[in-house]
Amino acid sequence: MGQFLRIAIVLFGLWLILRFIRQTLTKRRSGPAAPPPPADMLRCDYCGMFVPRSEAITASGKAYCNGTHADADRARK
Repeated sequence: MGQFLRIAIVLFGLWLILRFIRQTLTKRRSGPAAPPPPADMLRCDYCGMFVPRSEAITASGKAYCNGTHADADRARK
């Protein structure tokens, strides 16, 4: 009975080691994650600062970095 328990423990330990090695190798093969694509940038027509397209305020065909600059540019003209 003792011999059987020893063999079972050794086999279980080998299984754990092989599983760990296999997981480590698959992580290395996949390599690092690809960086996100660069965001489209628009230039603020008031101050010239570049902002991502998703954050830009557009008014009358122009892009602005915030609502204050959009209002100020409209008041300038």
